[in-house]
Amino acid sequence: MTPVDPRAILDQLYDADAEKCFDDPAGVPLFDRPAVAVARADDPWFRRFKELIGEFHWTPQEALSMVAPQATARSVVCWCLPVAALARRDNRGETSMPARQWAYVRTFGEHFVTRLRHGMERRLREAGYAAVAPAVVPENLLVQSPAVGLSSHWSERHAAFVAGLGTFGLSGGLITRRGIAHRLGSVVTDADLAPTPRPYGDDPFAWCLRKDGSQCGVCIRRCPAGSIGPTAADRDKEACRLHAYDHIRRLGLATFGWEGTYGCGLCQTGVPCEDRNPTESTDR
Repeated sequence: MTPVDPRAILDQLYDADAEKCFDDPAGVPLFDRPAVAVARADDPWFRRFKELIGEFHWTPQEALSMVAPQATARSVVCWCLPVAALARRDNRGETSMPARQWAYVRTFGEHFVTRLRHGMERRLREAGYAAVAPAVVPENLLVQSPAVGLSSHWSERHAAFVAGLGTFGLSGGLITRRGIAHRLGSVVTDADLAPTPRPYGDDPFAWCLRKDGSQCGVCIRRCPAGSIGPTAADRDKEACRLHAYDHIRRLGLATFGWEGTYGCGLCQTGVPCEDRNPTESTDR
């Protein structure tokens, strides 16, 4: 088998993608360059998610076994694509609907992330390894969890947390060193890759200013659906879903001019964690 460097692969896939830009003559990319991290497939957190989210949530081994039953999952390659400053800037001024550029990223940027998922799968397989992008296999269906509400068999955010990319905020988003305004991707493989150290250990809210219940809360005020409460346990996922995937979706075609998933993203912009880890010095 050929040794692989997931960071180099993602950089190559990013550079080679001809449809990664906004629909304007300037050719501005939808995302900044990816941040990459690797989790061990046998990290205890993946088994723990079955308790925290639901028994239906796949371990890396369960995900890889769907495409390669004889393979042993060893690594989970995760990446974060920070949303371009152009879209973040425009979205800061919104109070209910997403800005056009944000909606464009949410619709067409997810297509780009999926091309990266399949590209990483392909490159790993070409090098002789088994690989699967669990988020985009047909079996990854929505599931109603008694513990956390609407969920799915694979969470990109939770995988990225295990890999060391970031920790959760009040809104449920992942705060990375490059902020909470991003899209995530991951691929499980039997390639034995060096894991990335988790700088926050096992604290799932280490980089949220509100973790002690006394600071920040800007995302609470930014949410037009009132879905974010004073603690993570108070988050109302159904109110968020109804606003983003019912209310905004009904208005989206007339507002933006294309059919798509437009998102909302107000809680990810105009907040201290928009483009950085707010618990770290800006001088680092």
